[in-house]
Amino acid sequence: METKKQKIKNSEAGFSLIEFLVAITLGSVAVMVISGIFVQTLRLQRKAFFIQRVQENISLALETLAKEIRVSTISTFNTNCPASPAQLLAVAHPINGNLEYFLSGGAIHRRAVDSGIDTTLSSSGISVTRLGFCVSGNSLDDNFQPRVTILLSVQNTNGSEVIQVDIQTTVSQRLLSN
Repeated sequence: METKKQKIKNSEAGFSLIEFLVAITLGSVAVMVISGIFVQTLRLQRKAFFIQRVQENISLALETLAKEIRVSTISTFNTNCPASPAQLLAVAHPINGNLEYFLSGGAIHRRAVDSGIDTTLSSSGISVTRLGFCVSGNSLDDNFQPRVTILLSVQNTNGSEVIQVDIQTTVSQRLLSN
């Protein structure tokens, strides 16, 4: 014969249906929250990766531009920046001759004027949407060192998410003017 104590123990032996549904609901909510955080983390990581690739791809073009501007004589006259930057930068390089830099077809181009050779400086993994040159210090009477501020807007061409990066850098001519 079962005693009263054994009957109570047997009736409390398992979960009720309500307790089971509450446990499943709480578990589902926890899984949804954790998976949402995981998806958001992946999205942020992918975005950071694309930004890094855009910056790496444009840095080589900017370094090439900067090296040639530093040793060249800037031929483009002072511009009214930032209202209207020049779309073309002309320089006289001591070895490569007269050079022009401009934007065409989403890429930065370098044209050797004397030979007519046109070279694309930017990589195919990016699209340059804006290129402007702010020239200052190129007048004889302003007593400033000639310098060029390069204004760029660049975006990736690969991937599902479009990342737009705005870049601005200033390069000064190493040749001191009188």
